[in-house]
Amino acid sequence: MNYVYNIKVNLKDKLYNFYEWNNEDNILILNKVIVYLVNEETYNDILNMRIKVKDEFLKNIKLNNNICIFSNDIDCVCVKFNNDGVIELISKLDLEEESDILDEVNFKNRLDLKYTKINKSNNYSFNTRREDEIVSVLNDYIKNEKNNIELIDYLYNEWFNSNRCKNKYDKLLHAINGKFSVKHEELYDVIKLLNV
Repeated sequence: MNYVYNIKVNLKDKLYNFYEWNNEDNILILNKVIVYLVNEETYNDILNMRIKVKDEFLKNIKLNNNICIFSNDIDCVCVKFNNDGVIELISKLDLEEESDILDEVNFKNRLDLKYTKINKSNNYSFNTRREDEIVSVLNDYIKNEKNNIELIDYLYNEWFNSNRCKNKYDKLLHAINGKFSVKHEELYDVIKLLNV
């Protein structure tokens, strides 16, 4: 078996790259962790937290608090399973530590991980952590101000450069929850100014 030692992880219920870790995050140092090589399909299911492993696999990582690292030869991710075998927390690794793992660990044998897929929304966001936070702030602010028609008109005009619409509130929320753009940053700045 392949083991690595003294690895930093930031176990969360959502996957963040190491460069998005915050000072407030609870960074753990894992003394000893087992590393498994899996195929690309399995690795993608792991990244999206859509798997439930069998009890036999859990027994192998029980002494490590149900924590292990998976790799697909070019990338690594640390996972903590709950007692039912479902991924509970997940973490990317520090780039240097990940590189060391990929260089040093002997990946001669791939693990044929036995698991069932579970229905879960896609966990791996294409947005950065900051972008997700901006979208969340915008959503909360607009929902709290739903009945403030004058403010919704103003924010709608800031986003669309137009005031011609019957349902500005819904259209604004729909746009905010779409693909992240410079408009999100601009509206976020407007809301910060409004709250000063």
